[in-house]
Amino acid sequence: MAGQEFRLEQVLKFRKEVEKMHQLELAAAKQQHENARDRLKNEKAMMEQREKECAERQMNGIEAKDLQLYGDFSRRKSQEILQLRESLVVLEKAVQEKREALLAAAKEKKALEVFKEKKMRDLRMEQLNRERAFLDEIAVQGRGRK
Repeated sequence: MAGQEFRLEQVLKFRKEVEKMHQLELAAAKQQHENARDRLKNEKAMMEQREKECAERQMNGIEAKDLQLYGDFSRRKSQEILQLRESLVVLEKAVQEKREALLAAAKEKKALEVFKEKKMRDLRMEQLNRERAFLDEIAVQGRGRK
């Protein structure tokens, strides 16, 4: 069986590389999603802090220009938060697509590995049958000499 090899070994190696590439892409997409989620959380916290600060200053008296600044800040942060939420949805879809691509690549690789295992098992059986036939032939020839 030393001369026997799996003829699709290069294809299997390629499938493994494709799977590895999809794993890296999924990891990158997850990282982007995580970063966007953290940024959204931070932006919300910042907005809440400024709203609290504005409310406290209103209790103690606030100038109109400062109130205008808080209002402008609040509108800008609300817009940023909305954009972050929209981008988070897009990133969630990207993560899902990368996950599905990885799953498909893993299935293709697994199918080829199963095929390889079956082929190698068949080759071993074929080799064992040849060896058995050879030993039977030697035994028959040995009996004929006596």
